[in-house]
Amino acid sequence: MLTSFFNKSKPINFLLVGFLMVFYFLFVNFFIVDKTISVSYTLKKVGLLLVYLFLMVLINFIVKRNRVTKRNTYTIFFFAVFSMMFLPILKSSNVLISGLFILLSLRRVVSLRSGIHIKKKLFDASFWVGFAYLFYPESILFIILPFFGILLYANTDFKNWLIPFVALMAVYIIETCFSLLVYESFFLPLSSFSVPVLSFSNYHSAKIIVPISVLLTFNIWALFYFLKSLQNATRRLKATLYLVLAAWLVSILVIILSPHKNGSELLFFILPVCIMGANYFEQKGEYIFKEVLLVSLVLLTVLVPFIAF
Repeated sequence: MLTSFFNKSKPINFLLVGFLMVFYFLFVNFFIVDKTISVSYTLKKVGLLLVYLFLMVLINFIVKRNRVTKRNTYTIFFFAVFSMMFLPILKSSNVLISGLFILLSLRRVVSLRSGIHIKKKLFDASFWVGFAYLFYPESILFIILPFFGILLYANTDFKNWLIPFVALMAVYIIETCFSLLVYESFFLPLSSFSVPVLSFSNYHSAKIIVPISVLLTFNIWALFYFLKSLQNATRRLKATLYLVLAAWLVSILVIILSPHKNGSELLFFILPVCIMGANYFEQKGEYIFKEVLLVSLVLLTVLVPFIAF
């Protein structure tokens, strides 16, 4: 039932997924908070909710526009259920905003395959990574993606390799001007970094270890089929799938180097995983297994608040 439902791309699918995302976001940020809900708090959370919903729209746009997946809504379904499993994601404005900028960057990198406006797209992609860094410093590692895009699509022009550095410098100048106007001080990029914490002790709590076990198991299963699809893909699509794989690898580095490790950093990992998962579900066969898996993910999402609280 769920398999056939999300195998289509209809407005009702987006409305249902969007409704669940709104419900969980409001539940986490307004019904289980231990602070007074003020007007400023409400406005901030409403803006963050719009960012959260736009993430869903943007990732769907990327996979459909570039034909990474077929016309279905598996990608947004997996994005919704996995992001809702990790409640810290729904509370972290920095992670959500940084994730939005990373998706905007990925969109521009993937569009390099058209061969049009290469330099502009490279600048935009690197520029968005620079802004992502301002909200979540470890996300600067995603600057690897524009360079990887150059390697795949535009490695014949030496000037292309310099563009990401120019874009990052532009972000630095903008942020420095803002700091001088508001705080009367220079922006020091290195001051934003925290010492990486390689301890994963925070993941030992039930509210994180249960959903992360499900996420990793799902990822391992989907990755096997994703690599198989990559081998059989056309040359044009193969480059895009390599970019998704590169984003997946970078997200692992971001998680490892994250100083806090409260579960919110897993958003960067979820973004490529949901694309891999959609790729698996598009393949024929194993209908009963897929149906059981989707139902299990929905049930686990419902149980997460009870596990966490």
